[in-house]
Parts: sequence; structure tokens; C-alpha cells
Amino acid sequence: MTPDGRPPTSPTGTRHADPAGRPPTSADRQGSQADRQGRRERGLAVLGCLLGSGLVLACGGATWVSARIGAPHSGQDGSAVAAPLAVHWTGNRLASAATALALLGLAAVVAIVATRRIGRTVVGLLAAAAGIGVVYVTARIGLDPLPALRRTDEVRPFAVGGQASITDIHRTAGPWLAMLGGVLLTAAGALAAARGRRWPVMSGRYQARDARPVDAWDAIERGHDPT
Repeated sequence: MTPDGRPPTSPTGTRHADPAGRPPTSADRQGSQADRQGRRERGLAVLGCLLGSGLVLACGGATWVSARIGAPHSGQDGSAVAAPLAVHWTGNRLASAATALALLGLAAVVAIVATRRIGRTVVGLLAAAAGIGVVYVTARIGLDPLPALRRTDEVRPFAVGGQASITDIHRTAGPWLAMLGGVLLTAAGALAAARGRRWPVMSGRYQARDARPVDAWDAIERGHDPT
């Protein structure tokens, strides 16, 4: 029997009858079912953070926008204007904040498993906030990438004497796929924040063991037989 009066739990999480042979009660079965449900929910939260963050990071290396950049058209002095330059921008160039938030989501994968109760709730809130930030950043670029393009290093050299000319803008599905990753991260973080307190903690076999005693006196103080 455990100190709280419940039968011992096997490493697989199922409860067995106590040494006296008493079969598991309905309370024991309900507790075991709650543990299994908590593990499933925790697995979903971890999977959501992993898939959402991974999708954002994977999309960050792909091309999101392509366009042609040229110098401002004055047309006053009749000087020749250079041909527009074709440029391609990746998600990492246009939405570096989304990449940073996705890395925070990856850190939440480990934190959800390692923390407990209040800590898990805090981690879930941070992951949800990171997901919302990803959705906001990627949606702005997907709807109107022009303001972000004008802030890039590729456009600034053409903006001398006026606003650079950006034409033939083509957008890919990259921002929307990254936004989907942000939605997954938000949902996983919300699940951890709302239900994380009820999830079981990490198994004791993963916790650090006591260090070995350095000498005989240390062993005696710890209750070990030094011989």
C-alpha cells in the first residue's frame, strides 16, 4: 500500500492489488483512468508544440515572396533607369520573430514534460503566447508583404532619393503554412495551461540519484554501511 492508502502502481501506470490480495476498488480504477487520460493529453500537447514549431522552422527556410526591385522613377531628367532586379525572400528574412517564437515552442516541449502543476501552466501560457505571435506575424506578411519588403536590406539601396519601386510581387503558401504551425502551437499551449495541473509528473526513474558518499563518515551520515 502507498501512504495515501492506494495499491502500488506498476511502471506501466496500472494499479495492482495490494500484497494482502485486495482487488482494486472503483476509486483505484478511476485514478488509473485519470492517469492514462493525463498522459494522453500531455502527449497531445507535446506533439502539438513539436509539430507547430517544426512547421514554422521548416517554412522559414522556404521562399515566401519574390518581386522585382528598381530605383525610383523620376522621369524628369531623361536619365536611364536600370532594369529591375529579381529578388526572393525567405521566411527567415521577412519574419525572424516567427523563427524565434518557434524556438520558444520547441523549448516548451521539454518544459511540459519536466515541470509540474503551476510550472506546467506557465509553460503552456508561454507556448500559447508564442503561437499567437507566430500567427500575427505570418498573417501580416501573407496579407500584405510590401511593408516588410521595404524594410529589408535588398530594398534599402534602391530607396536613395525616393521610395524604391517594387513590382511583380508573387507570394507562396509559406506564410500560411507557418501560420498553421502557429495555430497548432497555440492549441497545444492552451491545452497545457488548462489541463497541465492534472497530468502525472515525470517518473522517478528519470530523476537524478543521490551522489555516492565520498568517504566512510559521509556514508555513515547517509545511513549506508561503509564496509
